[in-house]
Parts: sequence; C-alpha cells; structure tokens
Amino acid sequence: MQTLIVVIIGGLLWALTADAFKVSTVMWMLGAWVVLFVVLFVIQNVRLHAARKDLLDVGEGPALMVCSSGLYLRRALRSGSKQSTTTTMDEVHWDALSEVKVGGSSIGSGPSLVVNAQDGRQWDVPLSWLDSRQTDIDSAIAAASGGRIRVEQDGSEIAD
Repeated sequence: MQTLIVVIIGGLLWALTADAFKVSTVMWMLGAWVVLFVVLFVIQNVRLHAARKDLLDVGEGPALMVCSSGLYLRRALRSGSKQSTTTTMDEVHWDALSEVKVGGSSIGSGPSLVVNAQDGRQWDVPLSWLDSRQTDIDSAIAAASGGRIRVEQDGSEIAD
C-alpha cells in the first residue's frame, strides 16, 4: 500500500513538473522512500517483538479482580516482584490505594492500568490482558469503592 501511494505521488509530481523533473530527483525520492521503509520496518518489528514477549508472560488466571473490599492484583505484576506468573494475588483495600491510572507506552503489551498503594507498592496490569474495556473497569472500581476511587487518564485518550 505504501509503495502504491509513493508511486501515485511521484507520478503526480512528475506530471505537474515534467520539465523540471530530473533523474537525480527520482533517485533521491527513491532513496528517501527506501530509508523511510527500513526505519518503519525496524520500528514495527521491535514493537512486535516486545508485544510477543509481553504476551508470553500472561500466564493463566486473573490479573485483576474488583470486589467490594478492594482490588486483587496478580503478585507477579507488582513492580520489583521476582515471582513467576503464577496466580498468587495481592489484596489492596480501598483505603490503602493512593491512585489507579492509565499509563505506560504503546510498545509491547501497550498501555497499562497502574495501581499505586499508599505503602509504595505498584502494579502494572496491561490493558490488553484484561477482558473488560477500560470504561467498564473504571465503572466497576468506582461502584465497588463507593465513588472514592476512579481510573485517572494520563492526558491521552486510549481507544477501548
């Protein structure tokens, strides 16, 4: 698709400026397109490799559970945790939470739900691992916490 677009744009430029269009200009355009293609290809492969690595770490069982007493989060997702991807869960009561926000990057498994406890513990739960949409998770957390906790956005809207 990218090649077709470049050919169409090149053809239009050549048709509009045929007398000023030289072979060296075509070679420079072709060279720039090849460099752009290689850079985008490398970036996409790095992103796919990171996503594959993250998805291999998913494991079985729940990563996040919302209940009336608080959140249950997979212990292996806690920052600094050296445990395997077993289904051992950490319980964080609503009054022990300092914030729940969406953060992270688009590399690898993508943005994640960042949960911070008042005692300094932090969990990063990739949104791509969760079965529910971000808005549904926000609604469940708000309802279960009695409206005290909401999922904060990091300024960028992330599509569900």
